[in-house]
Amino acid sequence: MGAPLPGVLPLTNTGAVPVAVPSPPRAYPSTSRRARQLLELASTAVPFCAWAVGYRDARSGTMRPLVHAGYRPELIDFIFGEFGELPLTRRLLARTGTPYFWEDIAGFADGPVARDVLRPSGFTEGSSMSLRGTDGRPVGVAHLSLAEDRVPANARAILASLTEALGELAETTSRASGLSLTPREGEVLALVAKGRTNPQICAELRLSRSTVGTHIEHILAKMGVATRVEAVARAFALDLVAP
Repeated sequence: MGAPLPGVLPLTNTGAVPVAVPSPPRAYPSTSRRARQLLELASTAVPFCAWAVGYRDARSGTMRPLVHAGYRPELIDFIFGEFGELPLTRRLLARTGTPYFWEDIAGFADGPVARDVLRPSGFTEGSSMSLRGTDGRPVGVAHLSLAEDRVPANARAILASLTEALGELAETTSRASGLSLTPREGEVLALVAKGRTNPQICAELRLSRSTVGTHIEHILAKMGVATRVEAVARAFALDLVAP
């Protein structure tokens, strides 16, 4: 590992975060919201005080955060940057859907990552696991941390029960990252999602009807759908527009 992060990452509260059971999802729950709901529910059973789920960006091939809680921004940068590039991390995350805790890795608890980064942030145990898509390829990663130095008896079973659902969400987000909508197409899609008609979009963006029509044709083609309604439904599901 490179130079250790400065010791400025402590959490204000490293104990278990009290979490209310989430309300029923909306008609088109976004991938990030669904992932958050799953992890909040898991945290009511296991005292995870921080967690993060990432997806593989289809264009760059790098892991990017989808949703996280309890980690300071500097630590998120480390988790999805330097930590993800370590040979040990790459080796462990190459194994399908198996959660690995500190206690499973010889020397990790006394190694530089735990000593210089995680412990100063208030974490004394934790787990990382690879998330796989429907074709078995790695599409994401989940990291969870504990403020106690033992692994709760039910932790492995809880994480194992989440891997498939989190993998599907990471895969969905990974696919969305490859849509490559242009900024203008994103603007048009956002207005379509608000129920605007083509003439209204023309007026708001000061575009001709033919240009707006062309943008919508491109959006439908890139999203692999046939209608505006399908495009809006998928846009909400993929977190491309705000609900």
